Amino acid sequence: MPIVVETNCLSSVFDKACIDHAEFEPVFNWIINGKGKLIYGGSKYNNELSKCRRVIKFINLLKRYKNKVVVLRKDEVDNLQKKIESLVKDPDFDDPHLIAIISVSRCQLLCSKDERSERFILDKKLYPKGCKPPKYYKSKKNTNLLSDSYIPSRFKPIQPLNKEEKNFLCSHLNIG
Repeated sequence: MPIVVETNCLSSVFDKACIDHAEFEPVFNWIINGKGKLIYGGSKYNNELSKCRRVIKFINLLKRYKNKVVVLRKDEVDNLQKKIESLVKDPDFDDPHLIAIISVSRCQLLCSKDERSERFILDKKLYPKGCKPPKYYKSKKNTNLLSDSYIPSRFKPIQPLNKEEKNFLCSHLNIG
C-alpha cells in the first residue's frame, strides 16, 4: 500500500539517528519488511525532497527494488495543485501539493508531523469527486493504519523485499 510521507518527517521515517525515529519506525518497517510503498510526485515535493540529501540517497536505492517507490507524473500533480491553490486563500495553507498527490494517486495514507495543515488536508471539498481525504499516520499509536485494507487495487500486488534486499538497503547507508 502506498503512503505519502511528507518531507517534514522523511528523516523521522528513514534515519535511525533522528530523535523521533521510534515514532515513525513502523512506517519504515512496513515499507522495508512489508507491503508498503512510498509515493510522491510534483515539482514542489521534488524540490522539498532535493533538500533531504541523506534520505534521498536511500529513496533512490529503494526505487530499484520491487517498485517500492511510486513517482507520479509531475505535470499531473502540478496541474491539480494549481487548481487546489485557487480554492484556498489562507497563509497557513502551504501543502496543496499533498492534496494533489493524494488525489492523483488515490492514496489513502499520509505520514506527517504538520498539525497546522491537517484541517486543509482533511477538507473533503478540496478533493475531486470520488476521492477521500487520507488517514493520518502521526505516531506509533497509528500503526494499525499500515494495513493491506488501504491498498488501492491499482497498486496490487505488492511484494515485500527479500532478506538480501533488506540487508543491502539497511546497511548501504547505515539508515534503518
